[in-house]
Amino acid sequence: MVGNGPVPIDVALMPSAARVIPGRVVIVIDQIRASTTITTALDLGCSELVLAGDVETARRLRLEHGHLLAGEQQAVKPADFDFDNSPSELSRSDMRGRGLVLCSTNGTAVVARLRTADTVLIGCLRNARAVAGAALRVAGATGSIQAVCCGTEGAFALDDAVAAGVIVGRIGELAAGIGRQVELSDAARAAVMISRSFPSLLAAMTDSAGGRTLVRVGARDDIGFCAEVDASEAAPILVPGDLLRIEALA
Repeated sequence: MVGNGPVPIDVALMPSAARVIPGRVVIVIDQIRASTTITTALDLGCSELVLAGDVETARRLRLEHGHLLAGEQQAVKPADFDFDNSPSELSRSDMRGRGLVLCSTNGTAVVARLRTADTVLIGCLRNARAVAGAALRVAGATGSIQAVCCGTEGAFALDDAVAAGVIVGRIGELAAGIGRQVELSDAARAAVMISRSFPSLLAAMTDSAGGRTLVRVGARDDIGFCAEVDASEAAPILVPGDLLRIEALA
């Protein structure tokens, strides 16, 4: 790819700004917590991961596929679920050879809306470098990249914007390593500046509304877990088909 033109990179700071464009690689970011939970499940050897947008759909998918259930309703785990939407809880489990249905309202809705994109990846701080490298490879010489912040009920979410800024920075670093430049939109530049405005990523996650919610529901351990950067080599990708099925990009 050395010698090719700059890679256009955009960030949809709210999901309404996301656009499906031919040749564009989309990175969906639901930082606290679905993207981090997805990445963790794949790290643990989950055999099949399926997204569900509501509890009843998740329960139906469990019956149809015999998978474990993870997720939340109003930030609280339903009583019959095996796991919360908690990456730190999941990290202590053995997922090898097990399927998982993850119920997440914001992240699932955005993935479903963008499923017609050429490539849909799932990004977070933990896999920032891995997903940046995957996006750069898939975009190739002529494609573009858009990081999409899932937000909360369509509104801006600080934790997603911070993760987007870090991922954009990683794309720039990796592109420079192969002799390419990046061309950042104003929104992408804003995300990078937001990500660099905190003394640490832990402070950013703690200060976000998502982080405060985790404190309120007694899931403080997830804040530190979600704040870890480049801890995973997984690049989750949406598999074409009727289900919203996620697997690790080879």
